[in-house]
Amino acid sequence: MDLNPAQHRVEHELLDRGHTTERPTFDPAVAAGLRARLEEALAPAAAALAEPLWVGKTALAQVHSCEANYLAERRWDGLTLAMAVGEVTHRAIRLAVATEGDPTPLALVDHALTEATADEAGNLGGFLAALAPARRNELRADAGNGVATFLECWPPLHASWWPRPELRVRADLCGGQIVLSGKIDLSLGRAIGPQARCLFVDLKTGGHYPAHLDDLRFYALIQALRIGVPPFRVASYYLDSASFAAEDVTEDTLEIALRRTVDGARKMAQLQSQQREPAVTPCPRCRFCRIRAECPGAREWDQRNDEP
Repeated sequence: MDLNPAQHRVEHELLDRGHTTERPTFDPAVAAGLRARLEEALAPAAAALAEPLWVGKTALAQVHSCEANYLAERRWDGLTLAMAVGEVTHRAIRLAVATEGDPTPLALVDHALTEATADEAGNLGGFLAALAPARRNELRADAGNGVATFLECWPPLHASWWPRPELRVRADLCGGQIVLSGKIDLSLGRAIGPQARCLFVDLKTGGHYPAHLDDLRFYALIQALRIGVPPFRVASYYLDSASFAAEDVTEDTLEIALRRTVDGARKMAQLQSQQREPAVTPCPRCRFCRIRAECPGAREWDQRNDEP
């Protein structure tokens, strides 16, 4: 089929279908060394844990931004309308990738809503069941926009590209006491021997944030631990602007991810085992923090940003 300019950019610049960039190879010793260093660095923290510590991209971003915010979010397991829109959108895109034919965006969203609502025990199912009809229609419209934008901006994903939407990955460390986990919005390709030929993509609405690249490097680290070969490239794709930010994965990329993960996991373990009080750091998260009403950091952030 004819591709529009946005689809052409994805296929030829992001996916690099013409292989203008040579796919790298990684010695198996690289992944083995990463695992050994992670387990050595995290062994003391793991020994102090009463239960396994799950380390994900969101928790890492929170604990590196503000430890008090990390603990506040950890105690809350609810959903907002925006979070529900994102979850339904991703479920519908997963269906779009796996469904033959040409279903409409709203048909995909309706199927995702039906399946989610039927799961009354899940967070999303309970949230949807309690929504007023008008709010549910608002969610449906917003999710439909997200799915339509994806289908408009991305070329059809051929089965030979190994498309895997919402791919779950994890790496167990220190006897399972520390678990690195993630869910990649879209994975394309696969490693062949030691050659990295996989692309990881996070689909985003809204603007660019520096933490998005850290999230992707964390995914690359998990994949290297998981199969011994990382993806050759990681990217955030911004649906609203039909643009992307990509980075080719190297050993330096994995080194950055390792150091950030060790630092974050140590902080999380100390806070979870109550070895110390959380540090309060005024930052952009203060605007949405659940404890902003009683937190001095939020007041300081507000005062800073009220000034010329």
